[in-house]
Amino acid sequence: MPLAVPDPAVGRLTRRRLLTGAGAMGALGLLSACGTDPAPAAAPAAAPGFPLRVEHRAGVTEIPREPQRVVTVGFSDQDPLLALGVRPVAVTDWYGDHPHATWPWAQDELGDAQPVVLNRGAFTGTPDYRYEEIAALTPDLIIGLYTGMDPTQYETLSRIAPTVGPPAGFPEFGAPWQEYTLLAGRALGREDRAEQLIAGIDDRLAAARAAHPQFEGRSAVVAERLEPGLTFVRSPNDQRSQLLAALGFVIPEEIGQLAGDQDGASISDEQMGLLDRDVLLWNTGFNPEVRPEIEAAPLYAQLEVVRAGRSVFVEDPMVSAAWTWGTVLSLPSVIDALVTQLAAVVSRASTGT
Repeated sequence: MPLAVPDPAVGRLTRRRLLTGAGAMGALGLLSACGTDPAPAAAPAAAPGFPLRVEHRAGVTEIPREPQRVVTVGFSDQDPLLALGVRPVAVTDWYGDHPHATWPWAQDELGDAQPVVLNRGAFTGTPDYRYEEIAALTPDLIIGLYTGMDPTQYETLSRIAPTVGPPAGFPEFGAPWQEYTLLAGRALGREDRAEQLIAGIDDRLAAARAAHPQFEGRSAVVAERLEPGLTFVRSPNDQRSQLLAALGFVIPEEIGQLAGDQDGASISDEQMGLLDRDVLLWNTGFNPEVRPEIEAAPLYAQLEVVRAGRSVFVEDPMVSAAWTWGTVLSLPSVIDALVTQLAAVVSRASTGT
């Protein structure tokens, strides 16, 4: 699941909630009633490439014409849409309190657009779709990529407008950033542009990897402190770990087994030995006050990775956020910063100092 950070009082990641009982039935009834409105007298002509069919984890969606009013319900979905030149009429808030829930790396693409922000300040780590609010925006396409979406939620959203869910074939919140970008491109009829954007960043990552052969095959773990006494380790399915893998690092198989299909797993301070790898990266830019607590954990100072100076705290809030978002727009602003930090500590692993 994505990072739950905006409210310091929220200490743990909650599991994905299911819509059940009267709440779900009420939403379905309301939207069924909305669907009885008469259709327009004449539909606009379809743009080249439309209608099209898009496969995703929730099913297959037919999009009859080029969408003009797109609502995004995933936590970072605004980024791939903006990169593709589409400005949503509404976006979903994750964290950060930036204008229109859009971080600085995407503000140029947003321009003077002012999308409605859904769920402002209400992030809990699980999708909480505001169906009535979404319906009132009269979207002609709903996109939910970086989100959880169960069949009932998908059905309810689809009653409002054609809905595209997360990429097929990947765990929840576990698709690579390339897949989110490509799926957005398919849904918008801009797949060629999506492929161009992906190639540009892939080339940049390949160049960084080639320039730092010392990264190849080194083990690395991404860790976060989300509640006292526990460390959340990011699995190979998570975009933070995926970026390290693209640079040549290896996420330990043991971490992957611990997390299973999830994007990470919590370990107690007594299990900190699992963090003792070639490189340990702490993503703390969203919560820098936890560093003293981490360093005070009894086993932390005993780890070889710590004694050798290869435990790194990513404390710059913007670098941390860009890494956490891991999107086609945020990655260019984090690659150079992380590579610089990694090169410094991996040199210590190479020399044994």
